[in-house]
Amino acid sequence: MAQSKGQQRRERQRREALQARKAQERFIAQQQREAERHERETKRAEAQAERDRKVQYAADRTAEANELANVITARAETLAAVLITGLKRRAPLDFRMMRLDFTASAWSPGHLADTEQPPRWESFAPPVPGLLSRVFGGDDRYNQAVQQARLRFEQDQAAHLQREAHRAAQLERLRQHHAQREGERRRHVDQHNAEVDALQQAFRQGDQEAVERGLRLALEAAPLPDGVPREVEVGYRKDSRQVLVVRELPNTDVIPTEVAFRYVKVRDAIESTPRKPAEVRQRYADLLAQLALLALRDTFVVTSAQQVDEVTVNCHLSTVDRATGKAIRPCLLTVSATREKFEELVLDKLEPQDCLRHLNALMSPHPYDVEPIRPIFDPDLTRFRLVDAHSVAAGLDSRTVLVEQTPNEFEHLVRELFEAMGMKSWVTQASRDDGLDAIAVNPDPVMGGLAVIQAKRYFKSVPVEAVRALWGTMEDKKAGTGILVTTSYFGKAGHDFAHRNERLRLIEGPELKHLIKEFLDRDVIVGAKQPPKTRR
Repeated sequence: MAQSKGQQRRERQRREALQARKAQERFIAQQQREAERHERETKRAEAQAERDRKVQYAADRTAEANELANVITARAETLAAVLITGLKRRAPLDFRMMRLDFTASAWSPGHLADTEQPPRWESFAPPVPGLLSRVFGGDDRYNQAVQQARLRFEQDQAAHLQREAHRAAQLERLRQHHAQREGERRRHVDQHNAEVDALQQAFRQGDQEAVERGLRLALEAAPLPDGVPREVEVGYRKDSRQVLVVRELPNTDVIPTEVAFRYVKVRDAIESTPRKPAEVRQRYADLLAQLALLALRDTFVVTSAQQVDEVTVNCHLSTVDRATGKAIRPCLLTVSATREKFEELVLDKLEPQDCLRHLNALMSPHPYDVEPIRPIFDPDLTRFRLVDAHSVAAGLDSRTVLVEQTPNEFEHLVRELFEAMGMKSWVTQASRDDGLDAIAVNPDPVMGGLAVIQAKRYFKSVPVEAVRALWGTMEDKKAGTGILVTTSYFGKAGHDFAHRNERLRLIEGPELKHLIKEFLDRDVIVGAKQPPKTRR
């Protein structure tokens, strides 16, 4: 029986151990499953976080590309609106805005304004002895203590008075320094305002130096974008009411060469879309045209009709010659206009480059490539007083080679020649060949009338077709005279055609050189083939 109970106990223990082991195994399996589930969830979370990070990264890079695109677009729009932005400035030169207002600054003495409380005897006086203390000789000790306290009190009083005197001296010095500083500020403001008033009065009276300074202030204060220089030189002649403005041009890199940006995910790179080279060149030329027109506008707005009637603007670029590495300052644009002609323009509606052609401006055919031109130059303007004379008379001392001139340069030379010869009302029309068509009026009452003028920068003989074409233009314009100017010469057929039509006038290279010397006092080199000796 006892053995049976022992077996039962062991069997029960075995079952309990087996159950415990199974429970432990289940617990371990459950823990393992929990660990695997946690690992799977962690991996899924990490994968999702990585996907979110990649999405956010792509979004950030796309936003970066969009921001670059917005900056480039805003920059291009700002440069394209230089003229319109400048027109919004109603008063380019306001003498009232140049004056200073004096506002007295408050005086703050700080801690020096705080007075120190004098010492009080109560803080030094010894306590009065009681009756019992006086009986046993306390009065003598009290009197001695009072004398010592009185001595300390008087010493503290003296130190207090000394500190107060020092504080009052410092306070007075600070007050005097503040008053002196305020007086200097007021004198500076009064002197500045007096100078402004004197400048305004001299400007209104047409004083040369005052007009030049005022115009310089007005032109250099124009609202121009970053990268566009503001420096100008101004010359003024009161007797002829003429102004010459020489302004500095921005470098060619002022125009953004990119038109857009985009993020390419597969290469993890922000790539740009380049602007077409033709568009970059066009935008640069348009910017130059806007700057010239804005200089004309501001000059006319600032001055009165009694002060200024004609303005010439020469635009130069300070750069480096790619061939030599030397510093150069070529002229890329030159334009001249009278007040009457300029006031006919609607500046916020026109196309700048078309307007320059309307004004017979001379602009580099390739300004982006820094191809220079010779500026319009009236010999009378040599008397202008300029800070930098080389920018005015650039190239005037060297002998001009006619065949090496650009079409626009040759046009202006021919225009100057015929105006010097007495022609009036010069109107240039678009020409499809390497020359110009122009209509002018000869004021002579007998031989005068409407004339058609055409110029040919030819190196060899001018074909007879050009003479016949001029005759057709005469008939179309109902002109009384036709003049054909060339740097070379006309063949026998051309001369025969002109002889048969007596209203045609042919001017060859040697005669052109002689006329330029006689009427413009300029010695030029023709640079083309000369007529045959039988007709020279």
